[in-house]
Amino acid sequence: MASSLPFETVDAFTAEPFAGNPAAVLVFPLASPPALQQLSRDDALMQKIAAEFNLSETAFCVELEGGSDEEPSYELRWRTPTEAHTLFTSHHPAAKAISFHTRKSGVLRAIRNPPSPDDTTTALRISLDFPSASLVTLSDGHRRLPKIFAALKDATGLSEADVRRIAWYDAWEAPVIELSHTSTPLAALDVRVTALASYARLWILTQPSPEEGYDIHSRVFGPAVGIDEDPVTGAAHCALVPFWLLDHESAARLPGGGSESRSAMALRAKQVGKRGGEMVVVLDEEKRRVELRGQARRVMKGVIEL
Repeated sequence: MASSLPFETVDAFTAEPFAGNPAAVLVFPLASPPALQQLSRDDALMQKIAAEFNLSETAFCVELEGGSDEEPSYELRWRTPTEAHTLFTSHHPAAKAISFHTRKSGVLRAIRNPPSPDDTTTALRISLDFPSASLVTLSDGHRRLPKIFAALKDATGLSEADVRRIAWYDAWEAPVIELSHTSTPLAALDVRVTALASYARLWILTQPSPEEGYDIHSRVFGPAVGIDEDPVTGAAHCALVPFWLLDHESAARLPGGGSESRSAMALRAKQVGKRGGEMVVVLDEEKRRVELRGQARRVMKGVIEL
């Protein structure tokens, strides 16, 4: 018997359609027929669906018992076109909050915030609560640096002189690379993405923002996991906020340095790839948590026919 799977596509970290991070979302409610519940456990099929959408991420949300109308609970599985992962975004039009049970990060919460009085869009305002990344700064002579510098030069033409600091984000096997403010602006940087595939799974490039209204710019590349360039990356910002705020030298290079114009533990962040997206990132150093505040809006909805 043929089956139909409803889906939506959501643009995250933007108030406008066709910007931010596009993701396909499939939800399997508790009341789903047995045939659909069985499909939700078919890993091979889910991977084919993700490949068919060919977006950076496709989310499969399976509702769990124990939730409520106010705060439903879901098992969340993410897939790129080539691999399964636990990244994150969320969409639920009625709930005030959602709990997601993930394999890598435990229980994560998404909270729907009320619109501001001057809102003129239909976008939702969402806060996401996640673990802060654990980073290690790579000092001169570290064994990883030669391969990182070689790949970076091959991909971008940048030299060691263009780099101020590199840290390693072990959970994602990713270097976090701070480029000098005098280097090529990230938004204009031409990147030969295939040159980055041989070493790290993700590459996170960042720079003090030259643009008023933001503290940092970033771009994220993941050819090794099937994503040439991710439009906007929540996982990367769980590393970027401690990278910038917990290192005194990097923090001093932010716009305004240590001035009161920027909240001590918050960054106004913009990812400056082709689509672009933005968020406010707040670090709770004591709890080792990161809050991502941004907007999201539904762009499409339809049915997958199997």
